[in-house]
Amino acid sequence: MSSQETFKAFTSQVESVVNPFYSFNQLVSKNIETLSKIQLESVQAYSSLGNETLQSLANIKQPQDLASHSTKQMEVMSKFSQQLLEDGQKLSQLGQDFKTAADELAASSIPATKSA
Repeated sequence: MSSQETFKAFTSQVESVVNPFYSFNQLVSKNIETLSKIQLESVQAYSSLGNETLQSLANIKQPQDLASHSTKQMEVMSKFSQQLLEDGQKLSQLGQDFKTAADELAASSIPATKSA
């Protein structure tokens, strides 16, 4: 076996070992990007709810306005609860998708590493 053939065989074996790590790093990077988007959307939604509360407080000028503010607070709390549920579902789905993709990657990588 020539040195060039030996080098090609060595390179092939290294690639078969390193490629699963590369694929996993890409998967993690994609997952972090998606998580960041979810977090930004959540921050925007919660900020909007906070602004609604502040605007409702700013509109209290008479004692009768307090009843309107209380009603508005109930609406905001309902929206807040809904947002929490949605965020939980998004995070749960993200985790499940990551686990599925990681399992598939592991399953496809095992034969490649054994042959190396």
